[in-house]
Amino acid sequence: MIHRNTISRFVLFLAISSCNAYTEQINLFPSKENVVVQMDSIMKKSDLPGLFAMALNKDGDRIEYTYGNAIWNENTPIRTNNIFRIASMTKLLTSIAALQLVEKDSLELDQDLSTLMPEMTSIPILTDEKELIKGVNPITLRDLLTHTSGFGYFFTDSLLAKHDNSDWEYEDSPRRFESGTKFLYGSSTDWVGKLVEKVSGLSLEDYFRNQISGPLGMDRTWFNVPDSLKNEIVSYGERGDDGTGEIAEIPNRVPKDKKQNYSGGGGLFSSPEDYSKLLSYLLNDGIHGNVSILEKETIDQLFEKQLEGISLDITDNYFQPNLCCDFRGLIKPSSNWSLIGLIDTEITSYGRKKDTVLWGGAFNTYWYIDRESGVAACIFTQYFPFNHFSTTSVFNRFSELIYENYH
Repeated sequence: MIHRNTISRFVLFLAISSCNAYTEQINLFPSKENVVVQMDSIMKKSDLPGLFAMALNKDGDRIEYTYGNAIWNENTPIRTNNIFRIASMTKLLTSIAALQLVEKDSLELDQDLSTLMPEMTSIPILTDEKELIKGVNPITLRDLLTHTSGFGYFFTDSLLAKHDNSDWEYEDSPRRFESGTKFLYGSSTDWVGKLVEKVSGLSLEDYFRNQISGPLGMDRTWFNVPDSLKNEIVSYGERGDDGTGEIAEIPNRVPKDKKQNYSGGGGLFSSPEDYSKLLSYLLNDGIHGNVSILEKETIDQLFEKQLEGISLDITDNYFQPNLCCDFRGLIKPSSNWSLIGLIDTEITSYGRKKDTVLWGGAFNTYWYIDRESGVAACIFTQYFPFNHFSTTSVFNRFSELIYENYH
């Protein structure tokens, strides 16, 4: 005779097993076949010459979708290890580099940088009245990482767009406000790159290879792509002066000149395969085999909201329609900023959770990390202007497919 306790334990085992099976089922990505069918139907209506989309989760699942050619006028189907210009997706690596130096006590997030970087902190502020004044507030690494230092780009601020730098004695355009008082997307992360170089004694190329891309096996991530890999670089293009035309290819697919100066804010080449390794590392709280490039506590800090009392309302933002940065639909008044990118504080219609951290690059490459769901995703296309509907709408549809079994 089977004892009653034995039966009870067996029933409990079945219940737990069923729950586990159900949990595994609802967290699985859709089949690759389903994704391909759905995405192909969308791409038939698109004018994009090529794209790569990828998603991965903490369960080890991974979905990839490719469309079109890597070199647009050749029969070269796009692949996961093709090399793209990732522009401002460089900022993620630069931010990680700075936080590595913070971990080593070589930098502090809130130290006054005037002694260490006088060439930066001495740059004056250009007021709305077009007067140049000396800044009073100290500039900190936190200000730089959160774009509250006052530095902008010529394509994100109307006065900077008109500013004449020909006889300007400083290394960057003037700041636009006192640090820590407003948000302006701009060259702050370029200065973080210079800071990393000064403190580490290495060029940014060498620092990334030694401390980030090298350890993570990102062997196709370079400022200067090695000659042996240049044939893997994909085509890129633009949509004309108003940013609404058909995509026309820009001739210099493979750069002719070697970069001597490296930008922490942009300029890297990378592959989807490479970049997904970095996203996976962060999504999985710093687990990548035996490799560790950041402590778990630092990774948690990367995703924390940094802006308090500073608005990200971009209603009146200046942008250049043929280039960058029309943030409408991307940055919302409720958004915040982390040490590595934008924080979307709202739940998306397809189910991506609030407080997802995300950003992209000017050539329409994008990434996000949804820690609550345990999902990260990226998409790679190659054309100006940034935040174009042709890419963002496809990324949204791809994400919708990825999230259909998440609740």
